[in-house]
Amino acid sequence: MVYLAVAIPSSILSVEHSLLLKTIRIHQVIRFSSIFGVEELIIYRDGFTKPSDHYLYVELFRKIHNYLTTPPYLRKKLVKLDNDLSHVGALPPLRLSIYDVSSRGRVGEKRIGWITDKFGYVDIGLGKRFRIINAESCSPIRDRFVYVEILNIDLREVKCLDEKPYLGPLIKNYGSLREVIENYSTKGFYIIATSRWGEKPSINDLLELRNKDSLLILFGSPKHGLYELASAEGFSLEEKVNVVWRTIVNQMVKTVRTEEALIGTLTVINMFINAS
Repeated sequence: MVYLAVAIPSSILSVEHSLLLKTIRIHQVIRFSSIFGVEELIIYRDGFTKPSDHYLYVELFRKIHNYLTTPPYLRKKLVKLDNDLSHVGALPPLRLSIYDVSSRGRVGEKRIGWITDKFGYVDIGLGKRFRIINAESCSPIRDRFVYVEILNIDLREVKCLDEKPYLGPLIKNYGSLREVIENYSTKGFYIIATSRWGEKPSINDLLELRNKDSLLILFGSPKHGLYELASAEGFSLEEKVNVVWRTIVNQMVKTVRTEEALIGTLTVINMFINAS
């Protein structure tokens, strides 16, 4: 299984002039990333964005991401009221597979739970806390979330599982494009930059991705492509990444929005990294 990470600039929100439109755009990015099992969603500051604006954009991303990726049956308890979340009710649900559970619970059902303040107990959205019978060996899979299986409804007992279900992408924050590239190069990621000026990948190029352990896909901003962003930071894009690819071929519109490039690119890459 290839580990996927994508990087987009926080400035994709700069062209939206209302909280509603910013909310919709964030939802699209997280939804499209989740469809293809992206593990890390990197939000970086491009050289044309003020640090203060970048901070606000990242915080909005984090809040909406937290809302969307929290199990629906735990949201009322875990997600606090916030003016920045005013429009999340208008969003289609993320519907991660792991959150498709029954309303009353049943023996053998696997659920995401939240470790309560009382040791050994977990809230799985069924009204009362359940006791984890193997609490000593139970490790959170993210924050205080654990993955459990219901053993007994009446006795309210669950077993903690070692499996790591997909909970949506993690949000990472970086101060520059260069910082992203250098950090992930050090980690051994194969880095793909996307640009309308890049080369069209061949089928063999795409099939070769199956042999990579981890991929990082870079996207530019609404007003500045990756070549321009790299130049503004004083480095050559082609010298820092493995390939520069044009993944939207023969586009019939003047510009392709970042989230459109995201789902288009992930569709192509997903098809080949999972080819039999």
